[in-house]
Amino acid sequence: MSTSTVLSTLLHVGWVLLLLCIVRGVRRHARCRTRPRWLPDELRYASLAYAEQTFSLDHPIKLIARVDRVYRHKGRLTLMEYKIRRVERVFMSDVIELSVQKMILELVSGAKVNNYGFVVVQHPEIPERRAMKVFLLNHKQITALYHRRMALLNQTISADHAESSSQCRRCEFMRECKTYPESTP
Repeated sequence: MSTSTVLSTLLHVGWVLLLLCIVRGVRRHARCRTRPRWLPDELRYASLAYAEQTFSLDHPIKLIARVDRVYRHKGRLTLMEYKIRRVERVFMSDVIELSVQKMILELVSGAKVNNYGFVVVQHPEIPERRAMKVFLLNHKQITALYHRRMALLNQTISADHAESSSQCRRCEFMRECKTYPESTP
């Protein structure tokens, strides 16, 4: 085989590889343009890994969670939780929910899950959505919350009053609470 034949073959292979890269880039760009505007930039090129799937964990603590959406990008997973509410707001319960999902996914599947997730809020009467980035709790914090909850349910410890007096006013146990601030109307 002559040198010119080898060079010609390598040149053709190079052109084919370049063409494949261009086609892949065009497809990826087209897929990106069809994504909804509210989708965060971090997920622009991500693919859907899980949707509406339930996961459970028995050790170190017993947990179960149903993920709304989990996206995969560059070998890492990102969690997304959908909420319908009248205010564009993230609550601590949202962060805990996503953090539990993260812990279960990491321990059950061995997957690498980002330390952040997204809460997507949609108003019940307006079709627009907004994705808000939240930073998640670690395994130690989730385990501590679990043990505190179990101790409260077993009545081995008593609950503290809320840090916010407005939360105290809405609490159904306000009359029984011994630590309720008297100055709160």
